Amino acid sequence: MTGPGWDPLLSRLPLAWWETDDELRVKRYGGGAAAHALGTHEQGPSAPPAPERREGPPARDTVAQARALAGETVRWRARSGGRLLDVVAGPRRAHDGTPDDPVNGVRAVAVDVSAGADERERSLAFSAYFPGAAFIRSASGRYLWVNAAYAHLHGTVPEELVGRTLDQVLPPRDVAPARRLDEQVLVGDRPMRHVLTFAGDRGVPVRVTGHRFPLETAAGRCVGGIYLDVTGHMRALDEKEAAEEELRALRDRTGAAAVRFSPDGRIARATPGAAELLHTTVARLEGRLVREFVSASEDVERLLPKWRDLVSGRALRCSVRLVCRTGRGGRRLVRADLAVLRAGGRPAGVLALLIALGVEHIRTVQLSPIQEQVLLRLARGQSNTRIARDVGMSRQALDYHLRRLRDELDAPSRPAIVARGYALGLLDGTVWPPELSCEAGSFGT
Repeated sequence: MTGPGWDPLLSRLPLAWWETDDELRVKRYGGGAAAHALGTHEQGPSAPPAPERREGPPARDTVAQARALAGETVRWRARSGGRLLDVVAGPRRAHDGTPDDPVNGVRAVAVDVSAGADERERSLAFSAYFPGAAFIRSASGRYLWVNAAYAHLHGTVPEELVGRTLDQVLPPRDVAPARRLDEQVLVGDRPMRHVLTFAGDRGVPVRVTGHRFPLETAAGRCVGGIYLDVTGHMRALDEKEAAEEELRALRDRTGAAAVRFSPDGRIARATPGAAELLHTTVARLEGRLVREFVSASEDVERLLPKWRDLVSGRALRCSVRLVCRTGRGGRRLVRADLAVLRAGGRPAGVLALLIALGVEHIRTVQLSPIQEQVLLRLARGQSNTRIARDVGMSRQALDYHLRRLRDELDAPSRPAIVARGYALGLLDGTVWPPELSCEAGSFGT
């Protein structure tokens, strides 16, 4: 199947044939891959263009064969009967003569290229649209192939990158590092795993991780690379690390008194500031129930309904005032700002921020309603005469209650009584004019 009529057809197909003499010297050869098979490809013809795709048996393809009958050499790939055929058709001339001889038919050759064709096409499709960015570059830095994800990193499409060089694609500061990596891969002849940061589309920094590796191709030794864009992931990790550091600083170094409770009211975690406020240690706080630290049963009764609203999801936050037991056996009035903690969209615990409303007092301070009213009017600067009139008592009775206040609060004078009232949290230090911070006879409200 050689001769002037067949040679133009065979030269279009990816095959080679040759004949030698008894000394193995090549005498005759042909086919589109002959130059490569003989090692003369530098002088040989360029590779044939990619064939068009058609369906149906090629011998019945009247359109393609009509072009051959008109004198054109036509190449196409035909899928027929589950096989893929690489077909070349050209004019058949009378007596296999010169191009000037009349055309009296069509001569065609079909090569079965089914084996591996589907697999190659599937592989190309997957690699072209795989979410990881991939490329193949020549040793000189020219892009031979890129997939859609790689082109997307540079804000373009693959067709715009293929054929361009590193200098034409990357910013100037990224070209030299890219070339060094390519050289290391080619010289070392082994894959390299690394993380890269470069300027992507519109100059936005992009961080990728992956491998760069050597490839042996028909075009010579090349460099391949495949990477995953981890910009968003790394940004999330950086933000998470920053948030954790802020939380550590808030929890451990600012002195904030914060306590995390499980839904059943057990202390899961406490900050050093909370331990300091209650004059105890973190180890003695964690693992214990909140009711163990609440001094007054009335406070517990007021806290429970609000607690149930939080852990059931009916409320997001609330504030309560509690008289808490301290590690030294004393008591301290605190305000607890409670907020629900969620996990998976459901309440998973309660976070409490504790604020001291008074100093610790070792012995119980028990004031009668009359004494609290006297304390309030002292704080408002009223005279003894007006206080006695407003609360409806004699001067002698007022003097008695003032002595009781001095003894109970361990304060020798009127200013000291008021100061002690604020220090113990009996008076609300956040409002003016002065008001009592709790109801008569108890610290909790």
